[in-house]
Amino acid sequence: MPALTPSRPRPSRTAALLGAAGLALVAACSTGTPDESAEPAPTAAGDQPTTTVLESAPVTMTPVDLPECLPEGVAAAEVGEPGATTTVAWAGAGDRGVLLAPQVDGDVCQWAEEVVRLAGEGYLVATYSWGTGGRAAFERGVELLRATGATQVAFVGASAGGALAAGLADDLEAAAVVALSPPAQWEDVDARAASSTFTGPLQVFASTEDPQVPAADSAQVVRNDKTSVVTEVSGTAHGIEFLDGYHLEHVRTVVDQSLQEGFGA
Repeated sequence: MPALTPSRPRPSRTAALLGAAGLALVAACSTGTPDESAEPAPTAAGDQPTTTVLESAPVTMTPVDLPECLPEGVAAAEVGEPGATTTVAWAGAGDRGVLLAPQVDGDVCQWAEEVVRLAGEGYLVATYSWGTGGRAAFERGVELLRATGATQVAFVGASAGGALAAGLADDLEAAAVVALSPPAQWEDVDARAASSTFTGPLQVFASTEDPQVPAADSAQVVRNDKTSVVTEVSGTAHGIEFLDGYHLEHVRTVVDQSLQEGFGA
């Protein structure tokens, strides 16, 4: 599956403020001890908190240079033990986490615009580079979100990332799932609703002429109830392509509604 890269997002003041939390955390996590001297940054009325202080460092993190596709204020780090790390980028603060899972060979740039947008909506948002192992990278993204303050995490994924989002939703206790063109099975992950006990909001998008994953395959991921819906559209859009053009606003609306439902807003 091709790795598609969106254009560089324009930094927003809100997202940059929220992303400052991640930058403060990189220093704390890389040393393995909390920064007890850190003071919360001042916030304007209505803004989300701009700092999050860890009581401990449950994941190993090493700061890395921020890719040009991400605006200043987003944090980036290698997460995991040496020799088996995943590049994770994140922004925002709070206890409602959102993991954006790329499709095969995708990197932190693939979901760049949504990282910024959702952080600006008040979520703690992370994405990652696929690396050598999709499932392991996905799980490290979840670990980072929980280490940085998320008590609930929702998953949004494209293609194989969507299969991971749906297939791991039960084991990783997802609050909600949105999957774009997910295969029903990917490697050792079974995303079929018939094989899962996940009962949270579950939304799937599929294209009638998808050249990589047939719509009928993606349809196996949804349950047969009011909180689990497959939206089938005409055309060939696959995975992250749903966020490029005509379907963008519809997908964003569904993501926002699913997050609100999943987090009980």
